[in-house]
Amino acid sequence: MKEIRIIIAESSDIMLNGISAMLNGNPEIKVTGKVSSYSALSKLLQDNPIDVVLLGPILTGKYPHELSKELKIDFPSAHIVEIELKDEPDSIIDKIKKAVAA
Repeated sequence: MKEIRIIIAESSDIMLNGISAMLNGNPEIKVTGKVSSYSALSKLLQDNPIDVVLLGPILTGKYPHELSKELKIDFPSAHIVEIELKDEPDSIIDKIKKAVAA
């Protein structure tokens, strides 16, 4: 399987760094960017080819489902994965792989 390039969007530094560390431990996944706001995410997406945008559960300003709708319009080739606080590491990785396979 080809390496999956991901940008993580999450306002909480603890969550952002924890998600990043968990994903970096997987050889199939490469975290290519981490952002804490939609404006930073939008700018990063314009400049970097990615496969998945991983929306954390605590992104300030908008709910993940609102951002997901906007991202699908602005960046239609990006796969959007929303995670919840209750998600376990294996379920997050499964969500990512399913999104890329779709």
